Order: sequence, then structure tokens, then C-alpha cells
Amino acid sequence: MYLANHQIIELYDCDKALLENSEYVKNTFKEAIELSKATVVAEKYHNFSPFGLTGVAVITESHISIHTWPEHGYVAIDVFSCDNKVDHKKILTYLKVHLFSNKAKSKSIKRGKVRS
Repeated sequence: MYLANHQIIELYDCDKALLENSEYVKNTFKEAIELSKATVVAEKYHNFSPFGLTGVAVITESHISIHTWPEHGYVAIDVFSCDNKVDHKKILTYLKVHLFSNKAKSKSIKRGKVRS
């Protein structure tokens, strides 16, 4: 038995102009979280100059973060949850489609192995 699942998601070849629009990225990130059935309790975002965004959503199930590099068309997302109700695949699929990524990689890590 494991206490949590950590999904590491990488999106490549995203639409660079969209990634430069931090409001679009924030809204898209929020929509993906909502679709995943995670329960958000707090959010914090930081815009970099001239562009780029880091954001984290603290969820009752743990946290979800996003980091963008518009100049490279690259987005990194971490989904860490200790509740099976959070649908990690929906986050990956939604962000891949809405950030127009041509290539996605994902790795799941089981965290906190405990004796049953």
C-alpha cells in the first residue's frame, strides 16, 4: 500500500504565444484541476519577466504545480495526491489539448510505501 501518487508531467512543443499569456495559463490550469475533482484550498502564482509562470494549487489531497518556459514551448506539471479521487489523467489530457502540446511525457511515482 502507498500513501500517495506523484505524477510528473512534461509538455513539449506548446503554443509559445499562449504560454506568454499568464492569465490564459492560470485559467487553463484551474479548469484542469476542477475537472480532476481535486479540492483547492489555496493558490499562488508568480509571473516572471518578460514571461513565464509558476503556480501552485494547494489541494486537500496535497498539491498541484505548474511551471512554464514560453521561450521553449515547455511546461512542467506535478500532481501529488494522497486520495485516489483526483484524476491525474484528466489534468494531463486537458493541459495537453489546451496548451497545444505536440508531445507529452508522464511518469507516476508511488510514494510512502507502508505495511498493510
